[in-house]
Amino acid sequence: MHLSADDLRRFERDGYIVVPDVVPEALLAAADTEIDGLIASMNPHEGDRGPGPNLWFPPVSRLPRCDDVLRLSPALGIADELVAPHHLEHRFDHIQVATTVPPHRHIPGGPHIDGHAPGQDPPESFTMLAGVFLTDQTAHQSGNLWVWPGSHLAHSRLFHERGSKVLLLTGGHSTLLNPPLTLGPPTEVTGRRGDLLLAHFLLGHNKGGNLASHVRRTIYYRLAVSGHPARWEQTFLEPWTEYGPVVSATAR
Repeated sequence: MHLSADDLRRFERDGYIVVPDVVPEALLAAADTEIDGLIASMNPHEGDRGPGPNLWFPPVSRLPRCDDVLRLSPALGIADELVAPHHLEHRFDHIQVATTVPPHRHIPGGPHIDGHAPGQDPPESFTMLAGVFLTDQTAHQSGNLWVWPGSHLAHSRLFHERGSKVLLLTGGHSTLLNPPLTLGPPTEVTGRRGDLLLAHFLLGHNKGGNLASHVRRTIYYRLAVSGHPARWEQTFLEPWTEYGPVVSATAR
């Protein structure tokens, strides 16, 4: 086991944790080379490589070395510790490559949760977002992901009060509802190359700016336990449906 009871309780409270020094350098370097090739092969119209955020969602088969980062390191096993005895797999046939090219001055005004495109019914949900940092993101405005700690629980309460599909109206942005959902202050997620981010699907998040001297680069994996699509609504209303070890840790 890599995660302590304190880690599980922090995940319950905040909706995310960062586990340091998970992925060895050999796997990270191979992923970097693969991503360099991916970006170089893209038609300029398929992804803006200028200042600001740039996102690519190629099929898993297109990025085998990035999939190795998840599977050949302890990363997937650590993620499984939050859902045992379940096992996590890719929910969709893609891996997300996220970069933020400086200079990009941006402070997000509010969060979103994924899978809530207008008119999409039901939402495209999953169990857990996993991210591996390919660059250090330890300073303010270094391309960090912004999260709203505790918003996973606030979103669950929102679904109880206004219905499980209410965020389809705003593309997943709870602070754009009328009336808006009131959330606590955000925080920038910090970590170093090779660290692992694990976040609950319902955690509100958004992209931040990058004023560092290097391009920020992160790999994201959208993971789900078997049978998740059939119980998506249950996981919205009871956020710990698929997280038995978290329930056990917080009951102590």
